[in-house]
Amino acid sequence: MSDIDGSLIQQLAAALTRHRDAVAVIDGGVPHTYAELDALSAEIAGGLAAQGIGPGDVVDVHATRSWSRSAAVLGVWRVGAGVLSIDPAMPPAWTTKLVRSAGCAMILRDEACPPVDSPVPQHTFTSIRGTRRDELATGPICYVIPTSGSTGDPKAVTVPPVVLADLGNWHVARWSHDRPPNTLHMSSIGFDMVYEDTVATWLAGATLIVVNDHDRLDPFTLLDIISEHQAARLFQPVVGLHGLAAAACVAGIETPSLREISVAGEQLVINDEVRKFCAAGDLTLVNQYGPSETHVVTQYRLTGEVTDWPDRPPIGTAVVDAELLCEVDGVLRPFTPGETRELVIAGNCVGVGYAGDEELTARKFREVQHRDGRMRRCYFSGDLVTFDGTQFHFVSRLDDQLKVNGYRVEPGEVESVLAGVPGVRRAAVVGVKVAASTQLAAFYTSVTGVTVNEQELKAACATRLPRFMVPRHFTELTALPSTRNGKIDRPKLRETFSAD
Repeated sequence: MSDIDGSLIQQLAAALTRHRDAVAVIDGGVPHTYAELDALSAEIAGGLAAQGIGPGDVVDVHATRSWSRSAAVLGVWRVGAGVLSIDPAMPPAWTTKLVRSAGCAMILRDEACPPVDSPVPQHTFTSIRGTRRDELATGPICYVIPTSGSTGDPKAVTVPPVVLADLGNWHVARWSHDRPPNTLHMSSIGFDMVYEDTVATWLAGATLIVVNDHDRLDPFTLLDIISEHQAARLFQPVVGLHGLAAAACVAGIETPSLREISVAGEQLVINDEVRKFCAAGDLTLVNQYGPSETHVVTQYRLTGEVTDWPDRPPIGTAVVDAELLCEVDGVLRPFTPGETRELVIAGNCVGVGYAGDEELTARKFREVQHRDGRMRRCYFSGDLVTFDGTQFHFVSRLDDQLKVNGYRVEPGEVESVLAGVPGVRRAAVVGVKVAASTQLAAFYTSVTGVTVNEQELKAACATRLPRFMVPRHFTELTALPSTRNGKIDRPKLRETFSAD
């Protein structure tokens, strides 16, 4: 696998040479060319090598999105090391734990970030710069990214370079629009899209447009940035798409340069505002799916007449070489039409494992025999999916399933019904404890200027769902709480619940 893994930095270096005079990054309105990116990343690589950093090492690049962080990440990759991806806004104790569990050899931080509480050697982006290093090294780790899982404790997922190399080239090959894929760089540092947008943009010789932490949370400002820089593409979580669409509809703002939006992180729901926004700009909307342990493994492209788009699109079909399987009686095989099972993922997309946790790695990343007689190294996703014969559909997390009065409930089914009620922008359903029983509590947000009452929601559920799946509690919020990666924060919803 080492030759394949090495292709990422080799291909990025070739892009630096091929597009030397083009703009690689715009940060704060300042453009930086591929030649500048090459020079700064090579100096950072020289300083890292002088400190003994090389293949197999992990470096915490401690900074939010910026021009200097972009160059630092590339510098780490040039020496064959991997990048630990921690948002500087995370609690210090959480950061310290991840630095330790990931086995970091160095902390490389932006001057604006305070030192990390860790015995690991620390340098700044400025102090690490050394003599330019043109030699490229390959290593087994591309990035290490935290994921909380069901326990809430951070786990560090180690991902090899081949994952980004394959995914980046896949994006380049499939870009068929009439302008370069100049892309907003706006994902949280703790969300693997932050690497997907970077590599896909640089391999195409396009421009990465940095969006700061304040602006990325303001959809009206994002619309201005898209127009100012003529952005053609952006990657964002589902909640970001909903906010952007709502802002565009309210303000009547159009984005003629925008061609494609890729969303991920949680199940996509298409509401009226998303339809209007995409129709006005003739946008392609791409629903991506993939756990942090594999990055993107499926996609479903929505184009054409938006009235034909399903309210809850499928997650689609496999990308690159991802193999989507299920395990039956200890043997792997493809899904049969109509089958619903846990998704098992095989292929080059499968990560290395969990840094510092061999037991969990052995449980989730396993060598299993396929019915063709060959072994597959695969990741057990914990996601329940249905295959309709052509497309895969996300059903729920296995650990999100609830038992209500003895019946098994998939919250996603209830959320789908609620999201279909006119005026509902987003909905989330969680299980809450009332006395000794588990009851369903629904939280929702409404389209601006539209009033949705509890009776409408109950009536919609009662006509489309069995009685045990109708929520007992309904709460309207101005916004659903979300994690920094843009996913619905379900634990926080449970915390805010109060029984009637």
